[in-house]
Amino acid sequence: MPGRTQRKRGAEERGIGVVLVCLLILLLVTLPTACAPPSTPVPTSPLPAPSFTAPPPTATSTVAAPGPLVVTLTLWLPEDLNPYGEGPEAALLAQQLADFGQAYSDLQVEVIVKKVQGRGGLLDFLRTASVAAPSVLPDLVVLNATDLRLAAQAGLLQPLDGLLPADLAADRFPFAIGLGEVDGQTMGVPIAAELEHLAYRPALLARAPVTWTDVLSAEVPFVFPAAGQEDGVNDATLAQYLGAGGRLTDVEGKPQLEAEPLAAVLDFYAQATVAGVISPTVVLSLADADGCWERFRDWQAGMAVVDSRRFWTEPDVHAAPGTIPTRDGRPVALARGWMLALVTEDSEQQERAMRLVAWLLDPERHGAWTQSAGYLPATLGGLAAWTVTEDEQAVLGAILGGAQPVPPSTVRAAVGPPLQAALEAVLEGRRSPADAAADAVRATGP
Repeated sequence: MPGRTQRKRGAEERGIGVVLVCLLILLLVTLPTACAPPSTPVPTSPLPAPSFTAPPPTATSTVAAPGPLVVTLTLWLPEDLNPYGEGPEAALLAQQLADFGQAYSDLQVEVIVKKVQGRGGLLDFLRTASVAAPSVLPDLVVLNATDLRLAAQAGLLQPLDGLLPADLAADRFPFAIGLGEVDGQTMGVPIAAELEHLAYRPALLARAPVTWTDVLSAEVPFVFPAAGQEDGVNDATLAQYLGAGGRLTDVEGKPQLEAEPLAAVLDFYAQATVAGVISPTVVLSLADADGCWERFRDWQAGMAVVDSRRFWTEPDVHAAPGTIPTRDGRPVALARGWMLALVTEDSEQQERAMRLVAWLLDPERHGAWTQSAGYLPATLGGLAAWTVTEDEQAVLGAILGGAQPVPPSTVRAAVGPPLQAALEAVLEGRRSPADAAADAVRATGP
């Protein structure tokens, strides 16, 4: 037993020694650090993030893609309405578009300007892109009324029914509603209108001539563009025919002329020629309303059918506006216009596009821009925003309130040439008003 006791004591002594050695090593390690002065910490580089491969989502998981902070609205405009062009109207339109972006910080408008007609024009590009590159199509486009009809019938546009703000829809003049309708649907809304109306000299006439009797009794030269146009007769004669109760289509929508109202218009021209109010030589030399305006500006006429843009952008302090004289004084004019139309089929983008439509046709903005550009407003509110005299407001209200959309090109092509032939025959004294009207009716019939 003594040997076993000695071995046990030796093991215990060796264990105590190991502990003492460990304590000594620990003391030697910590002592320099405790005695050393504090050191300035050294920045360390961040550890690289661990890489891993995410497991594929299960059939029930949904990965939400973040949406863009700013959405782009694309607007195609004709060169006539170029906001990057010269003149106060261009600057004003550009400012209105910029203000829209400020008001709607989540939207920006991209304007692309294209020529009106021909290869690469607005309608041509709509047709081409709809097949070859739909992604480049605009959200909104501005077309003339003729191209609006063609684009709508080709399925390139979206109806505005149910999308147009109710207050804007109710504020439109009747002609504006008609210009925008294609086959019973609202396919566009006018942003600008243009038509022909009367200009007269208050110094020569005590009051505005509104009837044929007023013109005949004025003893002042009256000019209108009787030389004819590519599609036949001028707008003024066509408006006077409509004002006399004439219709251009029958119950089936086929082109027609009616003898009695046409004979009445031609008889007015014959009487005015005898009275010296109309000079056949002069009016048959005038191909458009611009020529009438030039003669009027030179005081070669006291009454003239003029283009609205010329009248309102080239002020003549000695001139006043009036309605085109008709048989009973009922205002009639034929309106054309630039039409805002919807292209995008995306419902969310349509809602955004309608914000821009409402913005541009806000009465104050619409009125300010149309007056600056010389176009006529398409809404009652837009007209109220014009800075003109009360008398001019009243006359413009009568002109726009009585305006009608210019007839479709197919109708005008059918009735225009016979009307022009009848007009020339009467002015040149070759046919009586009744006979010339009968000739035109026969030429238009089946």
